[in-house]
Amino acid sequence: MDDMSLLDLIDTLDRRGAEDAASAEQIHAVRSVLARALAQEQGSPVSRSIVREAGRTVADSWPLQSELGALVLTFSRSA
Repeated sequence: MDDMSLLDLIDTLDRRGAEDAASAEQIHAVRSVLARALAQEQGSPVSRSIVREAGRTVADSWPLQSELGALVLTFSRSA
């Protein structure tokens, strides 16, 4: 996980979204937020803030059994 990049996380959402407990709409919404972060300079305060926004979205609305949600939360906590 420590070596996962933002691009890797987005790719994982794309590849594993169909098999996750989160709905396609929930995954798309968080993926869109992460894509906004990707458009920023990586590691910048703006990028980190957007990644944390994705984590809050997951924490507020995704099912607890979502493996992708857990992955996004872990990633956002390290931002």
